[in-house]
Amino acid sequence: MSDRRLLIAAPASGNGKTTITLALMALMTANGTRVQGFKVGPDYIDPSFHQLITGRPSYNLDVWMGGEEDIRKTFFQHSQDADISLIEGVMGLLDGVSSNANWGSSAHVAHLLNCPVVLVMDIHAMARSAAAIVKGFQALSGDTAVAGVILNRAGSVAHATMVQSAIEQETGVPVLGFLLHDASVQLPERHLGLVTAAETQDQSRPKLEALGRLLADHLDLDRLWRVAMVDGDVKISKGRQPRVHFKSRPRVAVAFDRAFNFYYPANLDLLTAMGAELLWFRPTEGEHIPARATHLYWGGGFPEEYVHLLAQQTAMMGAMRERIAADGLSTLAECGGYMFLGEALWVNGERFPMVGAIPMETEMTASLQEIGYRELTVLANSIFPVDSRFRGHAYHHSKIRRSTGMNPAYAVSSARGSVGLEGYRSQTLLAGYSHLYFPSQPEAVEAWLTQRMD
Repeated sequence: MSDRRLLIAAPASGNGKTTITLALMALMTANGTRVQGFKVGPDYIDPSFHQLITGRPSYNLDVWMGGEEDIRKTFFQHSQDADISLIEGVMGLLDGVSSNANWGSSAHVAHLLNCPVVLVMDIHAMARSAAAIVKGFQALSGDTAVAGVILNRAGSVAHATMVQSAIEQETGVPVLGFLLHDASVQLPERHLGLVTAAETQDQSRPKLEALGRLLADHLDLDRLWRVAMVDGDVKISKGRQPRVHFKSRPRVAVAFDRAFNFYYPANLDLLTAMGAELLWFRPTEGEHIPARATHLYWGGGFPEEYVHLLAQQTAMMGAMRERIAADGLSTLAECGGYMFLGEALWVNGERFPMVGAIPMETEMTASLQEIGYRELTVLANSIFPVDSRFRGHAYHHSKIRRSTGMNPAYAVSSARGSVGLEGYRSQTLLAGYSHLYFPSQPEAVEAWLTQRMD
């Protein structure tokens, strides 16, 4: 395991955690450093940018979805051959499942992994008050100490120097560097945050490299390197290992392109560890489900952004409908994939035909319809055994406009209680808005892969 690790946190969302994390990754990678990225929480988009810069998949560390042991295992497995691990936090440093404790927060993850915390602070329109914020985190962070600070959106070198002096004088926490405000290196955003790396990699890579150079001008990299050094390993137990016992190898088709790219790397790793072969295809480009596929996994994304292209792929959608319905291709669909397998998607009042494998139409909305962690219980035998329980997350700006004969897939609850029923099921198709975290229920995933293979 890498002896150098940092968790990049902030007082709140919007302070620049992603900006500074990507700048550090770009700077270090340009210097030949092997950087392993991680992301606290259920987000898909930020890890895709980590991978764009480092060339390595970035893994989610989520206490709610996977539990403490899963976090330790994930970190241990993927940090071993890295020179440094950079973990991007979520929301504010102390923001977790409860307002009365740090459980599920970035601070909780830092504690589990014996990881120093670097606090990113947006100092636009702020000076000495920044020291009070750092002092407050010192008082409330418990076992998770703030080891350093990086200032974001400094108006000038003089502004950053003034804030640095106040923080170091009042708290003793070193300011490791600062980033001057520069609109030319800002990345495009939409309602989930950044526009995905799969959509913008040609435009984003030069900006990220420029961001790294901009930070390098005002960063004490040697000092940051020393702060990142830790003593002692993270203790893990081996636990249950995936079994490979199929008479023939499962071949899982995975939709992946500009419109559909929301997949937890841990999910894909688990499928391959269990013996499955992943077959990638691009539905937005009109590519059909590979003929060799025995299973289909359709993740989320932004189908509404590419609805005109998708609606034109009539041959692809017709063949897909036939394979799912008549051929009984064992299929799991989540969020954007769930919407695409419906009969139509409405965007700005216009109806666009979709696959038609699920008897519903969905509609994009201006307001957020659902957000938060979910525990999902499978209601009947389908691709997963009845009563299988997964943990996952939901976030979507669409709703069901019309449906007929929908047998719900899951009973859904959150950390705060029951949410209701969700999704659609048939004997060979399970779909819903929630994104499942496979390591929370590996036995059910194994049962899915076993279908049609024994």
